[in-house]
Amino acid sequence: MAWRNVVVTKHCKISTKMKLLVVQTDDDIIQIPIDDIGIVMIATTQAVITANAMAMLLKKDVKVVFCDDRHMPIGETNPYETEFSRRSCIVRQMSWKEDRKALLWQRVVQEKIAHQVAVLRKSCACPDIEKMEGLVSAVCPGDPDNREAVAAHMYFPRLFTYEFVRSNDDNEINGLLNYGYAVLLSEVSRKIAEIGYLTEFGIHHDSEKNPFNLACDLMEPFRPFVDEKVFEMEERSLDSAAKDELVRLMRIDLPDFGTTLTQLINVFVRDALRYLSEGDCLPTLGFCQ
Repeated sequence: MAWRNVVVTKHCKISTKMKLLVVQTDDDIIQIPIDDIGIVMIATTQAVITANAMAMLLKKDVKVVFCDDRHMPIGETNPYETEFSRRSCIVRQMSWKEDRKALLWQRVVQEKIAHQVAVLRKSCACPDIEKMEGLVSAVCPGDPDNREAVAAHMYFPRLFTYEFVRSNDDNEINGLLNYGYAVLLSEVSRKIAEIGYLTEFGIHHDSEKNPFNLACDLMEPFRPFVDEKVFEMEERSLDSAAKDELVRLMRIDLPDFGTTLTQLINVFVRDALRYLSEGDCLPTLGFCQ
């Protein structure tokens, strides 16, 4: 099972040798078994990767994420070969029923808010947390009243101080959050593509300019894992060490779950897609009972 994340931050050449990924810098040569790798994040525009390396990584279903000159994720790979028939999955996806999409989005929002409440209980003193907790049961199918946004308005100031504004790109906390969310989005979209579905067609997000609408939907309950990690990092700047820590979050063991965040994502995404395609049970993370 893949358990390593490779983050490339400096000028280098990325190639392959036998079943190894070879990263050659000016000072060193690093060789990593490809079977051990889950994600390769190329966090610099000064790296070169060979076509053969890309082909092998795609064949092994290793997600490759590319970053721009600001070191922010800007795109990623998706293999054509999947574990299921891609065509049959897409046909099912185009016929997902509106009521099932609405019920799934209700569950996603409920899990997200309940998870946010759990983070607040663990991370900081919040005397009026019951008000936010009451929003969980107030979410209706499809969330027409946008309880998700109401919860976010209550959640972020309580977690990161009342001066915090989520839309402020100059705030270092937002830089850390955005990077962590981008890594999370990549992990969710990797699983969607692996199963054989299109990330472009979501259940709630519906932007023509967003190639990851479905991944944006299904990542929502997992965002608080990133929030909690950023809170623990105490407003560090978005340097190489911080980026590496956020990437490693995907594969470290979570004591409360007995597994990794990647495995939680795998199960939740698989169950969500099964439900949309006429499965019996809605997916759950256990935050919303």
